[in-house]
Amino acid sequence: MQTLLFKPRPASLIDSRIRRLPTRPPAHRPPDFDERFDAVTLLYDSFFRGSNEVFITAPPFFNLLPFMQRMDVIAVPSGQKCRFRICNMDRHSRIRIIVPTGTTAISLRTGIGQFDLEPQEDVSEFFAGKRVLFTKSKDNRLEWILDWISYHRDIHGANAVLFYDNQSTRYSTADLLSALSRLAGIDRLCIAHWPFLFGPQGFGAKRFWDSDFCEYGIWEHARWMFLGLARSALGSDVDELVVSKDGSSAFEQAERSRLGAIRYNGHWVHGFKGLTRTADDSLPIRVVDFDHYLRHLPSRRWGIVPERENVCPPKWTVVPGRCPEHAQWTSHRIKGWIGGLPINRNFSYRHFREISIHWKYDRSAREVFDPNLYVFDELIRSNFSAVQWAS
Repeated sequence: MQTLLFKPRPASLIDSRIRRLPTRPPAHRPPDFDERFDAVTLLYDSFFRGSNEVFITAPPFFNLLPFMQRMDVIAVPSGQKCRFRICNMDRHSRIRIIVPTGTTAISLRTGIGQFDLEPQEDVSEFFAGKRVLFTKSKDNRLEWILDWISYHRDIHGANAVLFYDNQSTRYSTADLLSALSRLAGIDRLCIAHWPFLFGPQGFGAKRFWDSDFCEYGIWEHARWMFLGLARSALGSDVDELVVSKDGSSAFEQAERSRLGAIRYNGHWVHGFKGLTRTADDSLPIRVVDFDHYLRHLPSRRWGIVPERENVCPPKWTVVPGRCPEHAQWTSHRIKGWIGGLPINRNFSYRHFREISIHWKYDRSAREVFDPNLYVFDELIRSNFSAVQWAS
């Protein structure tokens, strides 16, 4: 296994009197909004793409945008002024800068300060030709992470892992790299240190999702820094396992698909009072302790439009090289690309409620088993028997 420990090179507004201001109205901000809102990260990272372009990923500029649009970008060592283009996206911004051959650094000279950057070399060759499983995580138990990788390795053929660690305190990124590097069957493993505020959440499924920049930054950074040459890439959280009705691989299906992507809904997986094993610190709960998922219930929106209740938002697998440049990778869809919209009914994923540190809300409560609501999961149990679980 080849391994890589990665750190971004951000730029911050710590020394500036200007801060990023939120767009959410004050009346809709929870009490801890200000401490969770990332007001000071100007840029996440910068890296070369080829010899004549620097690519920058960043949180959305919001009130900072006029300063960035009027900035001068100076190449080092030539001193040449460079052309640049800003692309404002959902909770994310990109900057693409054309630089002369031989550029080793750039200076952004703005009305809010000067930011001297040493762009990194992109490391897309590291994952070239690989089927990459990628995620973001904070403080998830090592047992859960190992289970998640082992499952997708043995069931879907993942042979590489890109893991963004977002300020974990249980372990260091070096410790995480050491623990995961003992897995057989994984050719490439990268642990990316991502030391940024995750951001305040919205309300429900659709209201005020405007300030959680971190995850959007991860997906776009993963795409452009690491995954451009990957054979295919599957984005999933550690508490999610992908299944198919016919036993096929999500990676392979994306590679064979006409547009180069598949997208699929999820089912919640619950534990039950008096039935599911009770865990303790010496023997934590694991995905193999569960065998039923919550049924999708038919309903109609406004009494007219057919839909289903209890459905987890879609996840996806993609061939990065077939995804158009203007599209944006996000958690539940690839925005701006029709190829990332259709739902593939052969695939779905299981979302395990108790595989969680409960950072968002408490998911530990167990249900009373109801055979009308819960379905025995023959697919996942069959898959579990085919996995070589890490000890």
